[in-house]
Amino acid sequence: MTAGVVYLWHHAFVLALAVGAGAAMLRARWLYRCPHVAVALWQAVALGAVAATLGLLLSVGLMPYQRGLVPALGLFAADLADGVPGQPDVLRAGGVAAGLLLAAWIVTVQINSAWQVRRQRARHQMLLRLVGRTDPDGDRPVVLDHPVATAYYLPGREGCVVVSSGALAALTPGQLEAVLAHERTHARQRHHLALAPFQALRAALPVATVRRVVASIELLVEMCADDHAARRHGASALVDALSRFRSLGDRPPPGALAVVSGSATELRIQRLERALPPLHPLLCAALVSAALVVAATPLSLFVLPV
Repeated sequence: MTAGVVYLWHHAFVLALAVGAGAAMLRARWLYRCPHVAVALWQAVALGAVAATLGLLLSVGLMPYQRGLVPALGLFAADLADGVPGQPDVLRAGGVAAGLLLAAWIVTVQINSAWQVRRQRARHQMLLRLVGRTDPDGDRPVVLDHPVATAYYLPGREGCVVVSSGALAALTPGQLEAVLAHERTHARQRHHLALAPFQALRAALPVATVRRVVASIELLVEMCADDHAARRHGASALVDALSRFRSLGDRPPPGALAVVSGSATELRIQRLERALPPLHPLLCAALVSAALVVAATPLSLFVLPV
């Protein structure tokens, strides 16, 4: 079996493995016991799936070169420019073209989404400078005079935590501190960067499976922030705050990470009330290591052997 065929089968195997792992993770509830690890697993699975798909398409066209995909692309371009007889044929050229077009589409989607989100956040930052006021207490969140209870973190160069006057009136001091800790965790751990590639894909390809995957990752990110807030201020304070927001809250602005967003609040409350034990650290390490192998295998075949 030639190296080109091995590459082809490797990419096909990793793609099938990533798709199978993703399907299993959509149904798995044990992920809620280790949301930080689960987010890392989703990132690795997504990276592996994208790299394997691109590699599979490119391998079809570059199989005869017996090289890593990047070096083989150079040889392919040289043959194309020199007009080597029979090199490349229609099937090979089609595979390479499909792979390159898919790569260009992915990059374009991510850049366009980043630009749109940045514009939305910049407009909202301008609005906050006009109508918001800084709370002199605590870590200086921006307060909006609005009767609807809301709290969110707005990422950006001047990122800030925002709470409404309605939230200040509805929450006890302990509940408010738990909510602020939740939002500050989003800021400190940069959860918006973990979500951005998936949310860009959902905007460009709003099919049911993609929406389910992104909703699962968004829920896990909220659970990461929940865990930190619960450790600092107690699960009961956060549960009470979530319950209040569920009945009084409003939708967050585009590009923000809110304490209550979407329809999974009840699931978060149940998880906090049950206080499920986390997975064993060795098991978490094994899962992350396996995911990294899945992601790294197709990437390594892009450059080796040269």
